[in-house]
Amino acid sequence: MSLKEEIAEKRKDMIVDSYPMSIGEVMNLYKDGELDVHPEFQRFFRWDEEQKTKLIESILLGIPIPPIFVSQKINGRWDVIDGQQRLSTILQFLHVLKKDDGTQYDPLVLRATKFLPSLGGVCWDDETLFLPEQKIAFKREKLNFTIIKETGENDTSKFEMFQRLNTGGTHLSAQEIRNCLMIMINKQLYELMNELHNDTNFKECTPLTDTQAEERYDLELIVRYLLYVRFSDDYMREIDKSRSMDVFLTEELESYAQNEDNHLIQESKEKFPRIFALLHNTLGENVFKKYQDGKFKGPVMLACFESIIPGLFLNLDYWELHKEELLVERIKQIYTQEAFINATRRGTRALDRMSQLIQFSRVWFAYED
Repeated sequence: MSLKEEIAEKRKDMIVDSYPMSIGEVMNLYKDGELDVHPEFQRFFRWDEEQKTKLIESILLGIPIPPIFVSQKINGRWDVIDGQQRLSTILQFLHVLKKDDGTQYDPLVLRATKFLPSLGGVCWDDETLFLPEQKIAFKREKLNFTIIKETGENDTSKFEMFQRLNTGGTHLSAQEIRNCLMIMINKQLYELMNELHNDTNFKECTPLTDTQAEERYDLELIVRYLLYVRFSDDYMREIDKSRSMDVFLTEELESYAQNEDNHLIQESKEKFPRIFALLHNTLGENVFKKYQDGKFKGPVMLACFESIIPGLFLNLDYWELHKEELLVERIKQIYTQEAFINATRRGTRALDRMSQLIQFSRVWFAYED
């Protein structure tokens, strides 16, 4: 197929429309349950009160704000794929925004700004500060919407659009984008990821920096766990190792969520607390730190995670029985093995390192008589 034909074919999959809608109409759609702004996303979008106030100020002053992208489902409902924070801020100001448990957010109280110092203390329900005629004018302000229309139940165009619109920005980390995708694609899998990351032994074994914690690196490790135990050795040998690791993890997780193997998911869920109880009882917070010069040192090292987890998953029963005699020494010896040294050489691409270490791990922790 030529480039011209490929473009024509793919354009058929993207049915897009655009039009303005008043804030009052948007509020009614939301109240009627016809607009999903994903309240669960609020834990990832970190706007403070000043940023929220600036958005409301922009609307009051007639300053254009970027268009909001939504996916129109087969049943006609709108699913917001970009603009969650803008819409959530507006709905919170209107005092109609609800949390994912159905309870209402506290009303948004605005701050004074350079251009509108009288905004300080203004909230929607206080008609002494925000007059009825000002409310009417605000609800008549227009927002621009771009609508991507889904063509079938398994249409994935909105997920692709979400990634393109959010990748490269400063407001979301790569893992936070994956978290949002999981909420959109397979909320049960996202809830499983959260359940696993709350495991006490896992937390003790993976001490994170403040930045890592804020960017949800703990959930990235959960994603890696779920994917690593799924990859076959043949698949590891065949993947394009020149790809970006972030893109690879996102695409693989999306595939995992859409084509879930219930047996593997159940096995992964059952083994996770056992693996981290075993690791915590043997080496605790040192387990994923490099062993060098007779001691464990440095931060949590991803190469250590990749060298330990896949092999333990396959041989967990054996290592639970032999943890006292062999496991600590087996982990210490990882860092002198030629396979580990070769995989972690400077200049080795992240996917190539991952592939080599997963295969190494399965051999290194294999069952022994």
